[in-house]
Amino acid sequence: MLNTFDYPLLLEPINVPRPWGGGRVCKLYDRPCVDSKEPIGETWDVSTWPRDPGNPNLETVTKITNGPLAGMPLDKITNVPVVVKLLDSAEKLSVQVHPVSEDVHKDEMWYVLYAEPGAYLFYDLQDGVDKQAFCDLIKSPNPDEEKVLSMLKRADNLKPGMHFNEPTGTVHAVGPGLVVFEVSEQTQVTYRLFDYNRGRELHLEEGCKALMATRPNLPVLDARLEVEADSTDSLTEFPTFCVVKATGEKITVRSCSHRHLVTATMGDVYISGPTPEWNIKLKHSFTSLIPPVRWPYSIDTRGSGEVLITTLRD
Repeated sequence: MLNTFDYPLLLEPINVPRPWGGGRVCKLYDRPCVDSKEPIGETWDVSTWPRDPGNPNLETVTKITNGPLAGMPLDKITNVPVVVKLLDSAEKLSVQVHPVSEDVHKDEMWYVLYAEPGAYLFYDLQDGVDKQAFCDLIKSPNPDEEKVLSMLKRADNLKPGMHFNEPTGTVHAVGPGLVVFEVSEQTQVTYRLFDYNRGRELHLEEGCKALMATRPNLPVLDARLEVEADSTDSLTEFPTFCVVKATGEKITVRSCSHRHLVTATMGDVYISGPTPEWNIKLKHSFTSLIPPVRWPYSIDTRGSGEVLITTLRD
């Protein structure tokens, strides 16, 4: 069952309504839209995770849309150790942290696709902030928002192309006015630490335990990726996935021993390879899952000039 594919897979995004959703993804990109009582806050673009924790009735395994495997749920073909999403925020999201243990952890990376003027996010505690002091504050009755946020690192005036790494156990929060490409480990366990006193359930004991824990000392994935491009920039090196930004009109992947993802971050791109099934159009903001390769294949960026290549742990 696992890894029984030999050409780039195109996948149908799953739209996930959220109260804080911005509803931009269908306006900015050529994506399928559905009627919803709530605006779309996330799209799950590559997933073998079965269901959305916030909406257990929503199945979140993406389906293949091209080639001989078209119509098949992805989990019948392979198990992907990450989930790829677009986050589309109209409001500020809660301050969160992910669990830290040998068995349950969630490293993630954000890459900004779209940002309104003044858009911001939080991506760690400020240098020198004591973790216990932060937990004491958020556990106090109606903690002061300004004091809580002053303890966090804030990135302002975000622009497309900026990226942020959040190793598991890192406090983080997305602000309003953003569309963010997110790749994260598959687990969907999240602890809400602070929600601007909006009355939603918090997970302070579990979250503070994760914040205090030591991140597992796991070896970084050996990407074994050979790429020919005008330039390559390593953005993320985690045990489960590594992300490289490749730029140029013509990008050639010479070899890759792992399954990997190609994401069109700036515009439509065209992938071509050894068989007709390899010749695909990857639309702007979409991600293709590609098998390990020992022969070259090419990515024509058609003027957009950029893709992200994410190698995945076997």
